[in-house]
Amino acid sequence: MSAAPPAVPSRSPWLLAALFAGLVIVLYADPLVLRRNWGVRDLSAYNLPMEKSIHDAWSRGALPVWTPEVSGGRPLAPNPNVGALYPVRVLLSRVPFPLAMRLFPVLHWIAAGIGMLTLLLEIGRSRAAAWIGAATYAFSGVAVAEAFFPHILPGLTLLPWIVWASARRSGSAATRLLTLSAFFALDFLAADVFTIAIAIGCVALWIALEDRARGRSAAGAGLAIALGALAAAPQIVATALWVPLTNRAILGIKLADSVFFSIHPWRLLELAVPYPFGATWEGSAAAWWGASIYRGRAMGIFPTLYCGAFAVIAAVVAWKSRERGARFSRVLLVGALAVAVLPSLLPDRWTAIPSPLPLRNPEKLAVVVAFALSLSAAIAFDGWRARPRRLRWAIAVGALLAAAASVAALFPEAVGRVALAAIGGSSERLAAIAARRLPGALAEGGLLWMMTVVALDLLPRGHRRGLAAAVILLTLVPIASNRKIATTLSEEEVLAPTAFARFLARRDPAGEYRTLGESIFRGTSMLDFAQNSGAMADSESSRRSWKWFTPVLWHRGTIFNEDFDAGDLSRVDSLRTMSVFASRFLDADAFFGTVALKWGIRFRDQTPVPGFHPVGGDGLQVWDEHVRAFPDIRLLEGWQEADGSVKALHVITQLRAGEVVVESGIDRQARARPGQWRVLERTPERLVVDVTSPDPSWLFVLRAWWPYRSVRIDGRPVEVVPAQLAFCAVPIPPGRHRVEWDERLPGWELSRYGPVLFGMIALGLLVAPSRRLQP
Repeated sequence: MSAAPPAVPSRSPWLLAALFAGLVIVLYADPLVLRRNWGVRDLSAYNLPMEKSIHDAWSRGALPVWTPEVSGGRPLAPNPNVGALYPVRVLLSRVPFPLAMRLFPVLHWIAAGIGMLTLLLEIGRSRAAAWIGAATYAFSGVAVAEAFFPHILPGLTLLPWIVWASARRSGSAATRLLTLSAFFALDFLAADVFTIAIAIGCVALWIALEDRARGRSAAGAGLAIALGALAAAPQIVATALWVPLTNRAILGIKLADSVFFSIHPWRLLELAVPYPFGATWEGSAAAWWGASIYRGRAMGIFPTLYCGAFAVIAAVVAWKSRERGARFSRVLLVGALAVAVLPSLLPDRWTAIPSPLPLRNPEKLAVVVAFALSLSAAIAFDGWRARPRRLRWAIAVGALLAAAASVAALFPEAVGRVALAAIGGSSERLAAIAARRLPGALAEGGLLWMMTVVALDLLPRGHRRGLAAAVILLTLVPIASNRKIATTLSEEEVLAPTAFARFLARRDPAGEYRTLGESIFRGTSMLDFAQNSGAMADSESSRRSWKWFTPVLWHRGTIFNEDFDAGDLSRVDSLRTMSVFASRFLDADAFFGTVALKWGIRFRDQTPVPGFHPVGGDGLQVWDEHVRAFPDIRLLEGWQEADGSVKALHVITQLRAGEVVVESGIDRQARARPGQWRVLERTPERLVVDVTSPDPSWLFVLRAWWPYRSVRIDGRPVEVVPAQLAFCAVPIPPGRHRVEWDERLPGWELSRYGPVLFGMIALGLLVAPSRRLQP
């Protein structure tokens, strides 16, 4: 936090904020009015399903502690990749899920822009400059692309607010402290580790470079972080208890996985030319040619780094500025680029070593790049108005881009081959794509650059009309290039159940069985590639394959799905690895049927997994049914007990149909006469089952084993033990009993007092005599 010097004149952002909000709403009227949802890239495969689980829980008035449909069941709120306790998600649970997902990005873009307005007015920028900074940030390619990443969008939104709260000079020490701590609390509840680290780093850098009372401000910032962590204690404690049980923590990750998504130096071209490597906003492989700089992928996390041509010009113009915030933006820009770019240059021989941190994707630091450039844009805008510069060099750059576009149009094949060779590619197919796409990309970059030059030429004239025209042009440039990134589809295309999902709803209305996306074991399907390599491929492929998280949208479950966020519990990941080997053996039907995998789906050019046979399909896929699958909750009639997971892993290969290995601590084989069970209540958070067993037995429950749940038999607590390596078994004595099963948020018994203590401290600070709080 900053010390409080004499208050500066008020620069109310309310009118600008209202105008900015209106502009965002107009730009994104189609999802808000026409019932169209964002649904491509990671949304369909991961984010929307996780958001659906969270939304459903909050709409029932329950904590979103568990999702039963993914990986045979997995913790929800403890996983920091979903941000289940973020308050905005709680508020949006009051509206239907499709509407909530349309509102979520729009609200955050508005808040991000207003945050930049507020920060820039606080550090002394003019209203016009503050507007330019806000537009540069909120309409940057990075910000718009985060429509597809709602788990990291809150961090981008909160960043300017956190820096504002740190830079703020008005108000009492108490209000400044509480404001900063509240924003940190929101960031911690949003739970993305990268953006939390970015926020803390930016506050530390601001204090070091821009604050005269560094010691006092650093102490205040540290206290604000501590108070924010106290308010977000339920999320922090739950995550801390979840992490040690995940495969990522136990085995770690390779450096190759950690730095896979980083920013290759060639991508810095995107700061001036929005899409030099093809139409990366499209969902078609025929539109991209830069795979060699994306480590074989078609694109990175963000389709472009483009923030508008003025952001590049501003970085040059404001490089030596001594205005408040200028040094901060320079150091921030250089530091972010270094951390995001250097990992892309690591030698291949290094990538096999363990990563020092189990974190991924340095490309996320593009948020910091956009933030720093937006600050520079506002500073340079005011500087240009006060002291106009010559435009010769900027005109020369525009002419160079126009000339490059002309050459690319006149000699497309040669330019395509040269461009591909320059980035280390060699494919004739990619060279042909480069030949088609480069002329338009360079022309677009040149046109947007010259629009910016025209805007700068209007600024020195001193007339309001010239100023207004310049502001409009500089606002339109990033919008013109980046608005198309946020592609929307009809609500039905994104969220409606597929024909196979409707088939399952008829055949298994109670949801007692799971589905195997058999393609996960059968490699690439040429039918899938041919059908889904066109526009919006990511969405349709994930809806059809059943190997990602998409079936959650229809309340249908999988087990051996891809671990999209590396967030599965270690035991589940071990069983998944075993399933790959099992799929290669013809007698593996018992392995799959025992864990309730009654249904399977594959493409027609793929062979079925052992134990599955066709029962339906369409022109593209075959729908399979297992010869003998057992329900996800049942009393066992035959089982083997084992002492520990290593022995259990060996025993699994010897089990007969329906048998389960139970880690009871002893080694023996046992059977029981058939009993009865009836599921009385089934929600993600709670199960209630009536069981009647003539002999001692076990109740098998297809939910991943982990220690943070409460299970009672006839009101008495009972220990749950691992079964079939990854799932659960409850010991059932002879007779009739009632089993009550409740999922818990790890550490909730203690962490729930964190927000209460934060509230008490906040109240105490606000009512304390103001004279005792002044520095």
